[in-house]
Amino acid sequence: MNIPSRVDLPFFAYGIFRPGQLGFLRIREFVASASPSTVGGELRIRDGLPIADQSGRGQVKGSRLVFTPDRGRAAYDRIAEIEPDSQYLWGTTVSGGVECNLLWGRSPKKGSVPLEEPDWDGKTDPLFTAALDVAEETLAANGAFEWDLKPMFRLQMAYLLLWSAIERYTSLRYHLGERAFDKIRQVALEPAFAEAMGQITVSDERSVQRADRPTDRVTFDPRNPSCCIEYYYQLRSNIVHRGKGVVRDHDRIREALAELLPAFRQTLKAAFAGASLDA
Repeated sequence: MNIPSRVDLPFFAYGIFRPGQLGFLRIREFVASASPSTVGGELRIRDGLPIADQSGRGQVKGSRLVFTPDRGRAAYDRIAEIEPDSQYLWGTTVSGGVECNLLWGRSPKKGSVPLEEPDWDGKTDPLFTAALDVAEETLAANGAFEWDLKPMFRLQMAYLLLWSAIERYTSLRYHLGERAFDKIRQVALEPAFAEAMGQITVSDERSVQRADRPTDRVTFDPRNPSCCIEYYYQLRSNIVHRGKGVVRDHDRIREALAELLPAFRQTLKAAFAGASLDA
């Protein structure tokens, strides 16, 4: 996505780039001030993302972000790097009597619904709340292996649900594009995730083969967060492409779910806590 022509203008943020949201982490270092404000329009939801419809007759709540002098271009580069052009296009508006850039929704009424709440908050996303609770409840209820494989399949479903939440997080945090594993690798660089991995004790070597290339093996190493996230992701990929397993698969998924679920909760909490101007 291109950047706006006027990089000296403030940015009106109503979605993922608003203070307190995951996208704000990408631009926080360039922000000199943030002021709550509103602009004319309607806030809608499409594919889980907030989009502003400039033809709406209501008000869109957000924040007017003023960038540090000479850092506007760097800030807008960061915004554009998240690849929002499939959902958004650049425009201008007036916020508190000040002209601002903002990302209007592209064809905003297609495939969208009006937002029912006063404004959008990523912290309340169902994948970050109810979905994680469901995964935790499923883990607690399906610890023992049974030969009908039902507990194992329930754990696999919970594990895939957890990964849906993780992939949602990485999209909002890093970019909206399709390069899934490129985004997931970034999680290994987050201090909260590394700290969670460092608390895991491994008595025996753990490794998993790729379902599509059985000679390739990924080994779990809690001292190396990159190896950990690759191991967990490979388990996820094997479930999708293979499905059925045996006793060892049950134990492996139960173990991974028990480790990755609290690690992701910790990572998610730390990210939202850090997404403020004063953090």
